[in-house]
Amino acid sequence: MSVRATEYVTEETWKQLFRRRRRRRCKLLAQTAAKVLAGKKMLHDWVGAVAGWLAALLGGDRVVQSFARQLASNIPLPLDAKMVAAARGVQVAGVLLCVLNGDDLRRCQCFIDLALEETKTQVKKVLLAAMEDWTALAQFPARSSSLADGHGSA
Repeated sequence: MSVRATEYVTEETWKQLFRRRRRRRCKLLAQTAAKVLAGKKMLHDWVGAVAGWLAALLGGDRVVQSFARQLASNIPLPLDAKMVAAARGVQVAGVLLCVLNGDDLRRCQCFIDLALEETKTQVKKVLLAAMEDWTALAQFPARSSSLADGHGSA
């Protein structure tokens, strides 16, 4: 099932996004995505604070309050997936703008942010696999252009 961004925004908005001032717009899109993700964290912090406050109100000691706050802060919220999807969609649109502009992707803030997040996720997977069993690292084969095989560029 393929879903395109144009199914979530009007065609006019999509066209306007790619009209004038495209170079500046990528940076604005990157900032917007970052704020959406920061808003998600703030929402979790707020839910945790409310849970801690309720625990205190109900007579919970510091440990109970801390437990309630941390638990509520870390349980996924129904909005989480939508907020992440919106942020990633905004970043992808920014990358597309950079590509259409012919910009160097190493200078495209949306690409940088997206690549860093994906890299962090992949590195976590590698580290978790290593902690479980070093032989599990075989599921992460080296790419042929890596420095490790002597064919990459420095």
